[in-house]
Amino acid sequence: MKKFVKLLVDHVKEDFHAAIYLSVALFITIGLVINFSIDLENTHIDRPLNNPLRIVWYFLLYSLAYYGTVFIIHYFRKLRFISDVTFWKVSLFGIGVLSLHRGFPYAYTIVRLFIDDYNVASWMYHTFSNLTCIVFITLPLLFYARTRYQDRLGLNSAFTVKPYLLLLVLIIPLIAVAAFEKGLGTYYPTYKFQEVAALIGWDSWIPVAVYETAYAVDFFNVELFFRGFLVIGLSHLMGKEALLPMVATYCFLHFGKPLGEAISSVFGGYLLGVISLYTRNIWGGVILHIGIAWTMEIAAYAFK
Repeated sequence: MKKFVKLLVDHVKEDFHAAIYLSVALFITIGLVINFSIDLENTHIDRPLNNPLRIVWYFLLYSLAYYGTVFIIHYFRKLRFISDVTFWKVSLFGIGVLSLHRGFPYAYTIVRLFIDDYNVASWMYHTFSNLTCIVFITLPLLFYARTRYQDRLGLNSAFTVKPYLLLLVLIIPLIAVAAFEKGLGTYYPTYKFQEVAALIGWDSWIPVAVYETAYAVDFFNVELFFRGFLVIGLSHLMGKEALLPMVATYCFLHFGKPLGEAISSVFGGYLLGVISLYTRNIWGGVILHIGIAWTMEIAAYAFK
């Protein structure tokens, strides 16, 4: 814990620039206000599910978040990497990978080819959607890292699990309180398919276990992309300036979730970004992210 606090304090001392941080905060706030005022993602970008233009809309949304923040920083610090073609190739590749994953329009169509019952299809669609990240995030990033930069995704560095578990224990009471918040209480638990087991003829715990395992896989890929690729990978081109564009994009990723979670993603993304930037490791973030997600699921089940 002391190491985490020291990393955070040292980074803020070195990186903090009032005008930059305030400008980025205002930029993110404007994005949040627009999204939650008109339900931008859920109503206008993410529907209908089978629309291929979803990929384009997500690409524009995440490009705005990422490059908008980059140009805010550039205005004050005159970043050299702005003129580096490699930066543009690498970052556009990353935004493209994320947009393809988020906007892939055929997941529900594929599920319905094999499953007629709506309730079972809905369970399978959400499970399958979480697993598509293996194809759209994991494999492209692993291939990219091997062919371009070897391992620059934070997968091979040694780490100690104890401080991350301690941090998770400290966060759990906050999660329990958050479960009472109206928006989070409506959204969680994300597993809402209690009738599926009877329809398939399985024991009741099996569909839950399958879904929650796929749910965890998706969080691994979130850490791999945001802290592994956008921070550790791009820090070789951007240095510490890789952090804030990641935070803004990470917040925009949460536009389809409750407002409280979208706001907290800014602070959580910043903290995990700092840790990964200096430890060159994402596994601690994976433990925290999956632990928080599963705890939120359990808390929501318990209170409902």
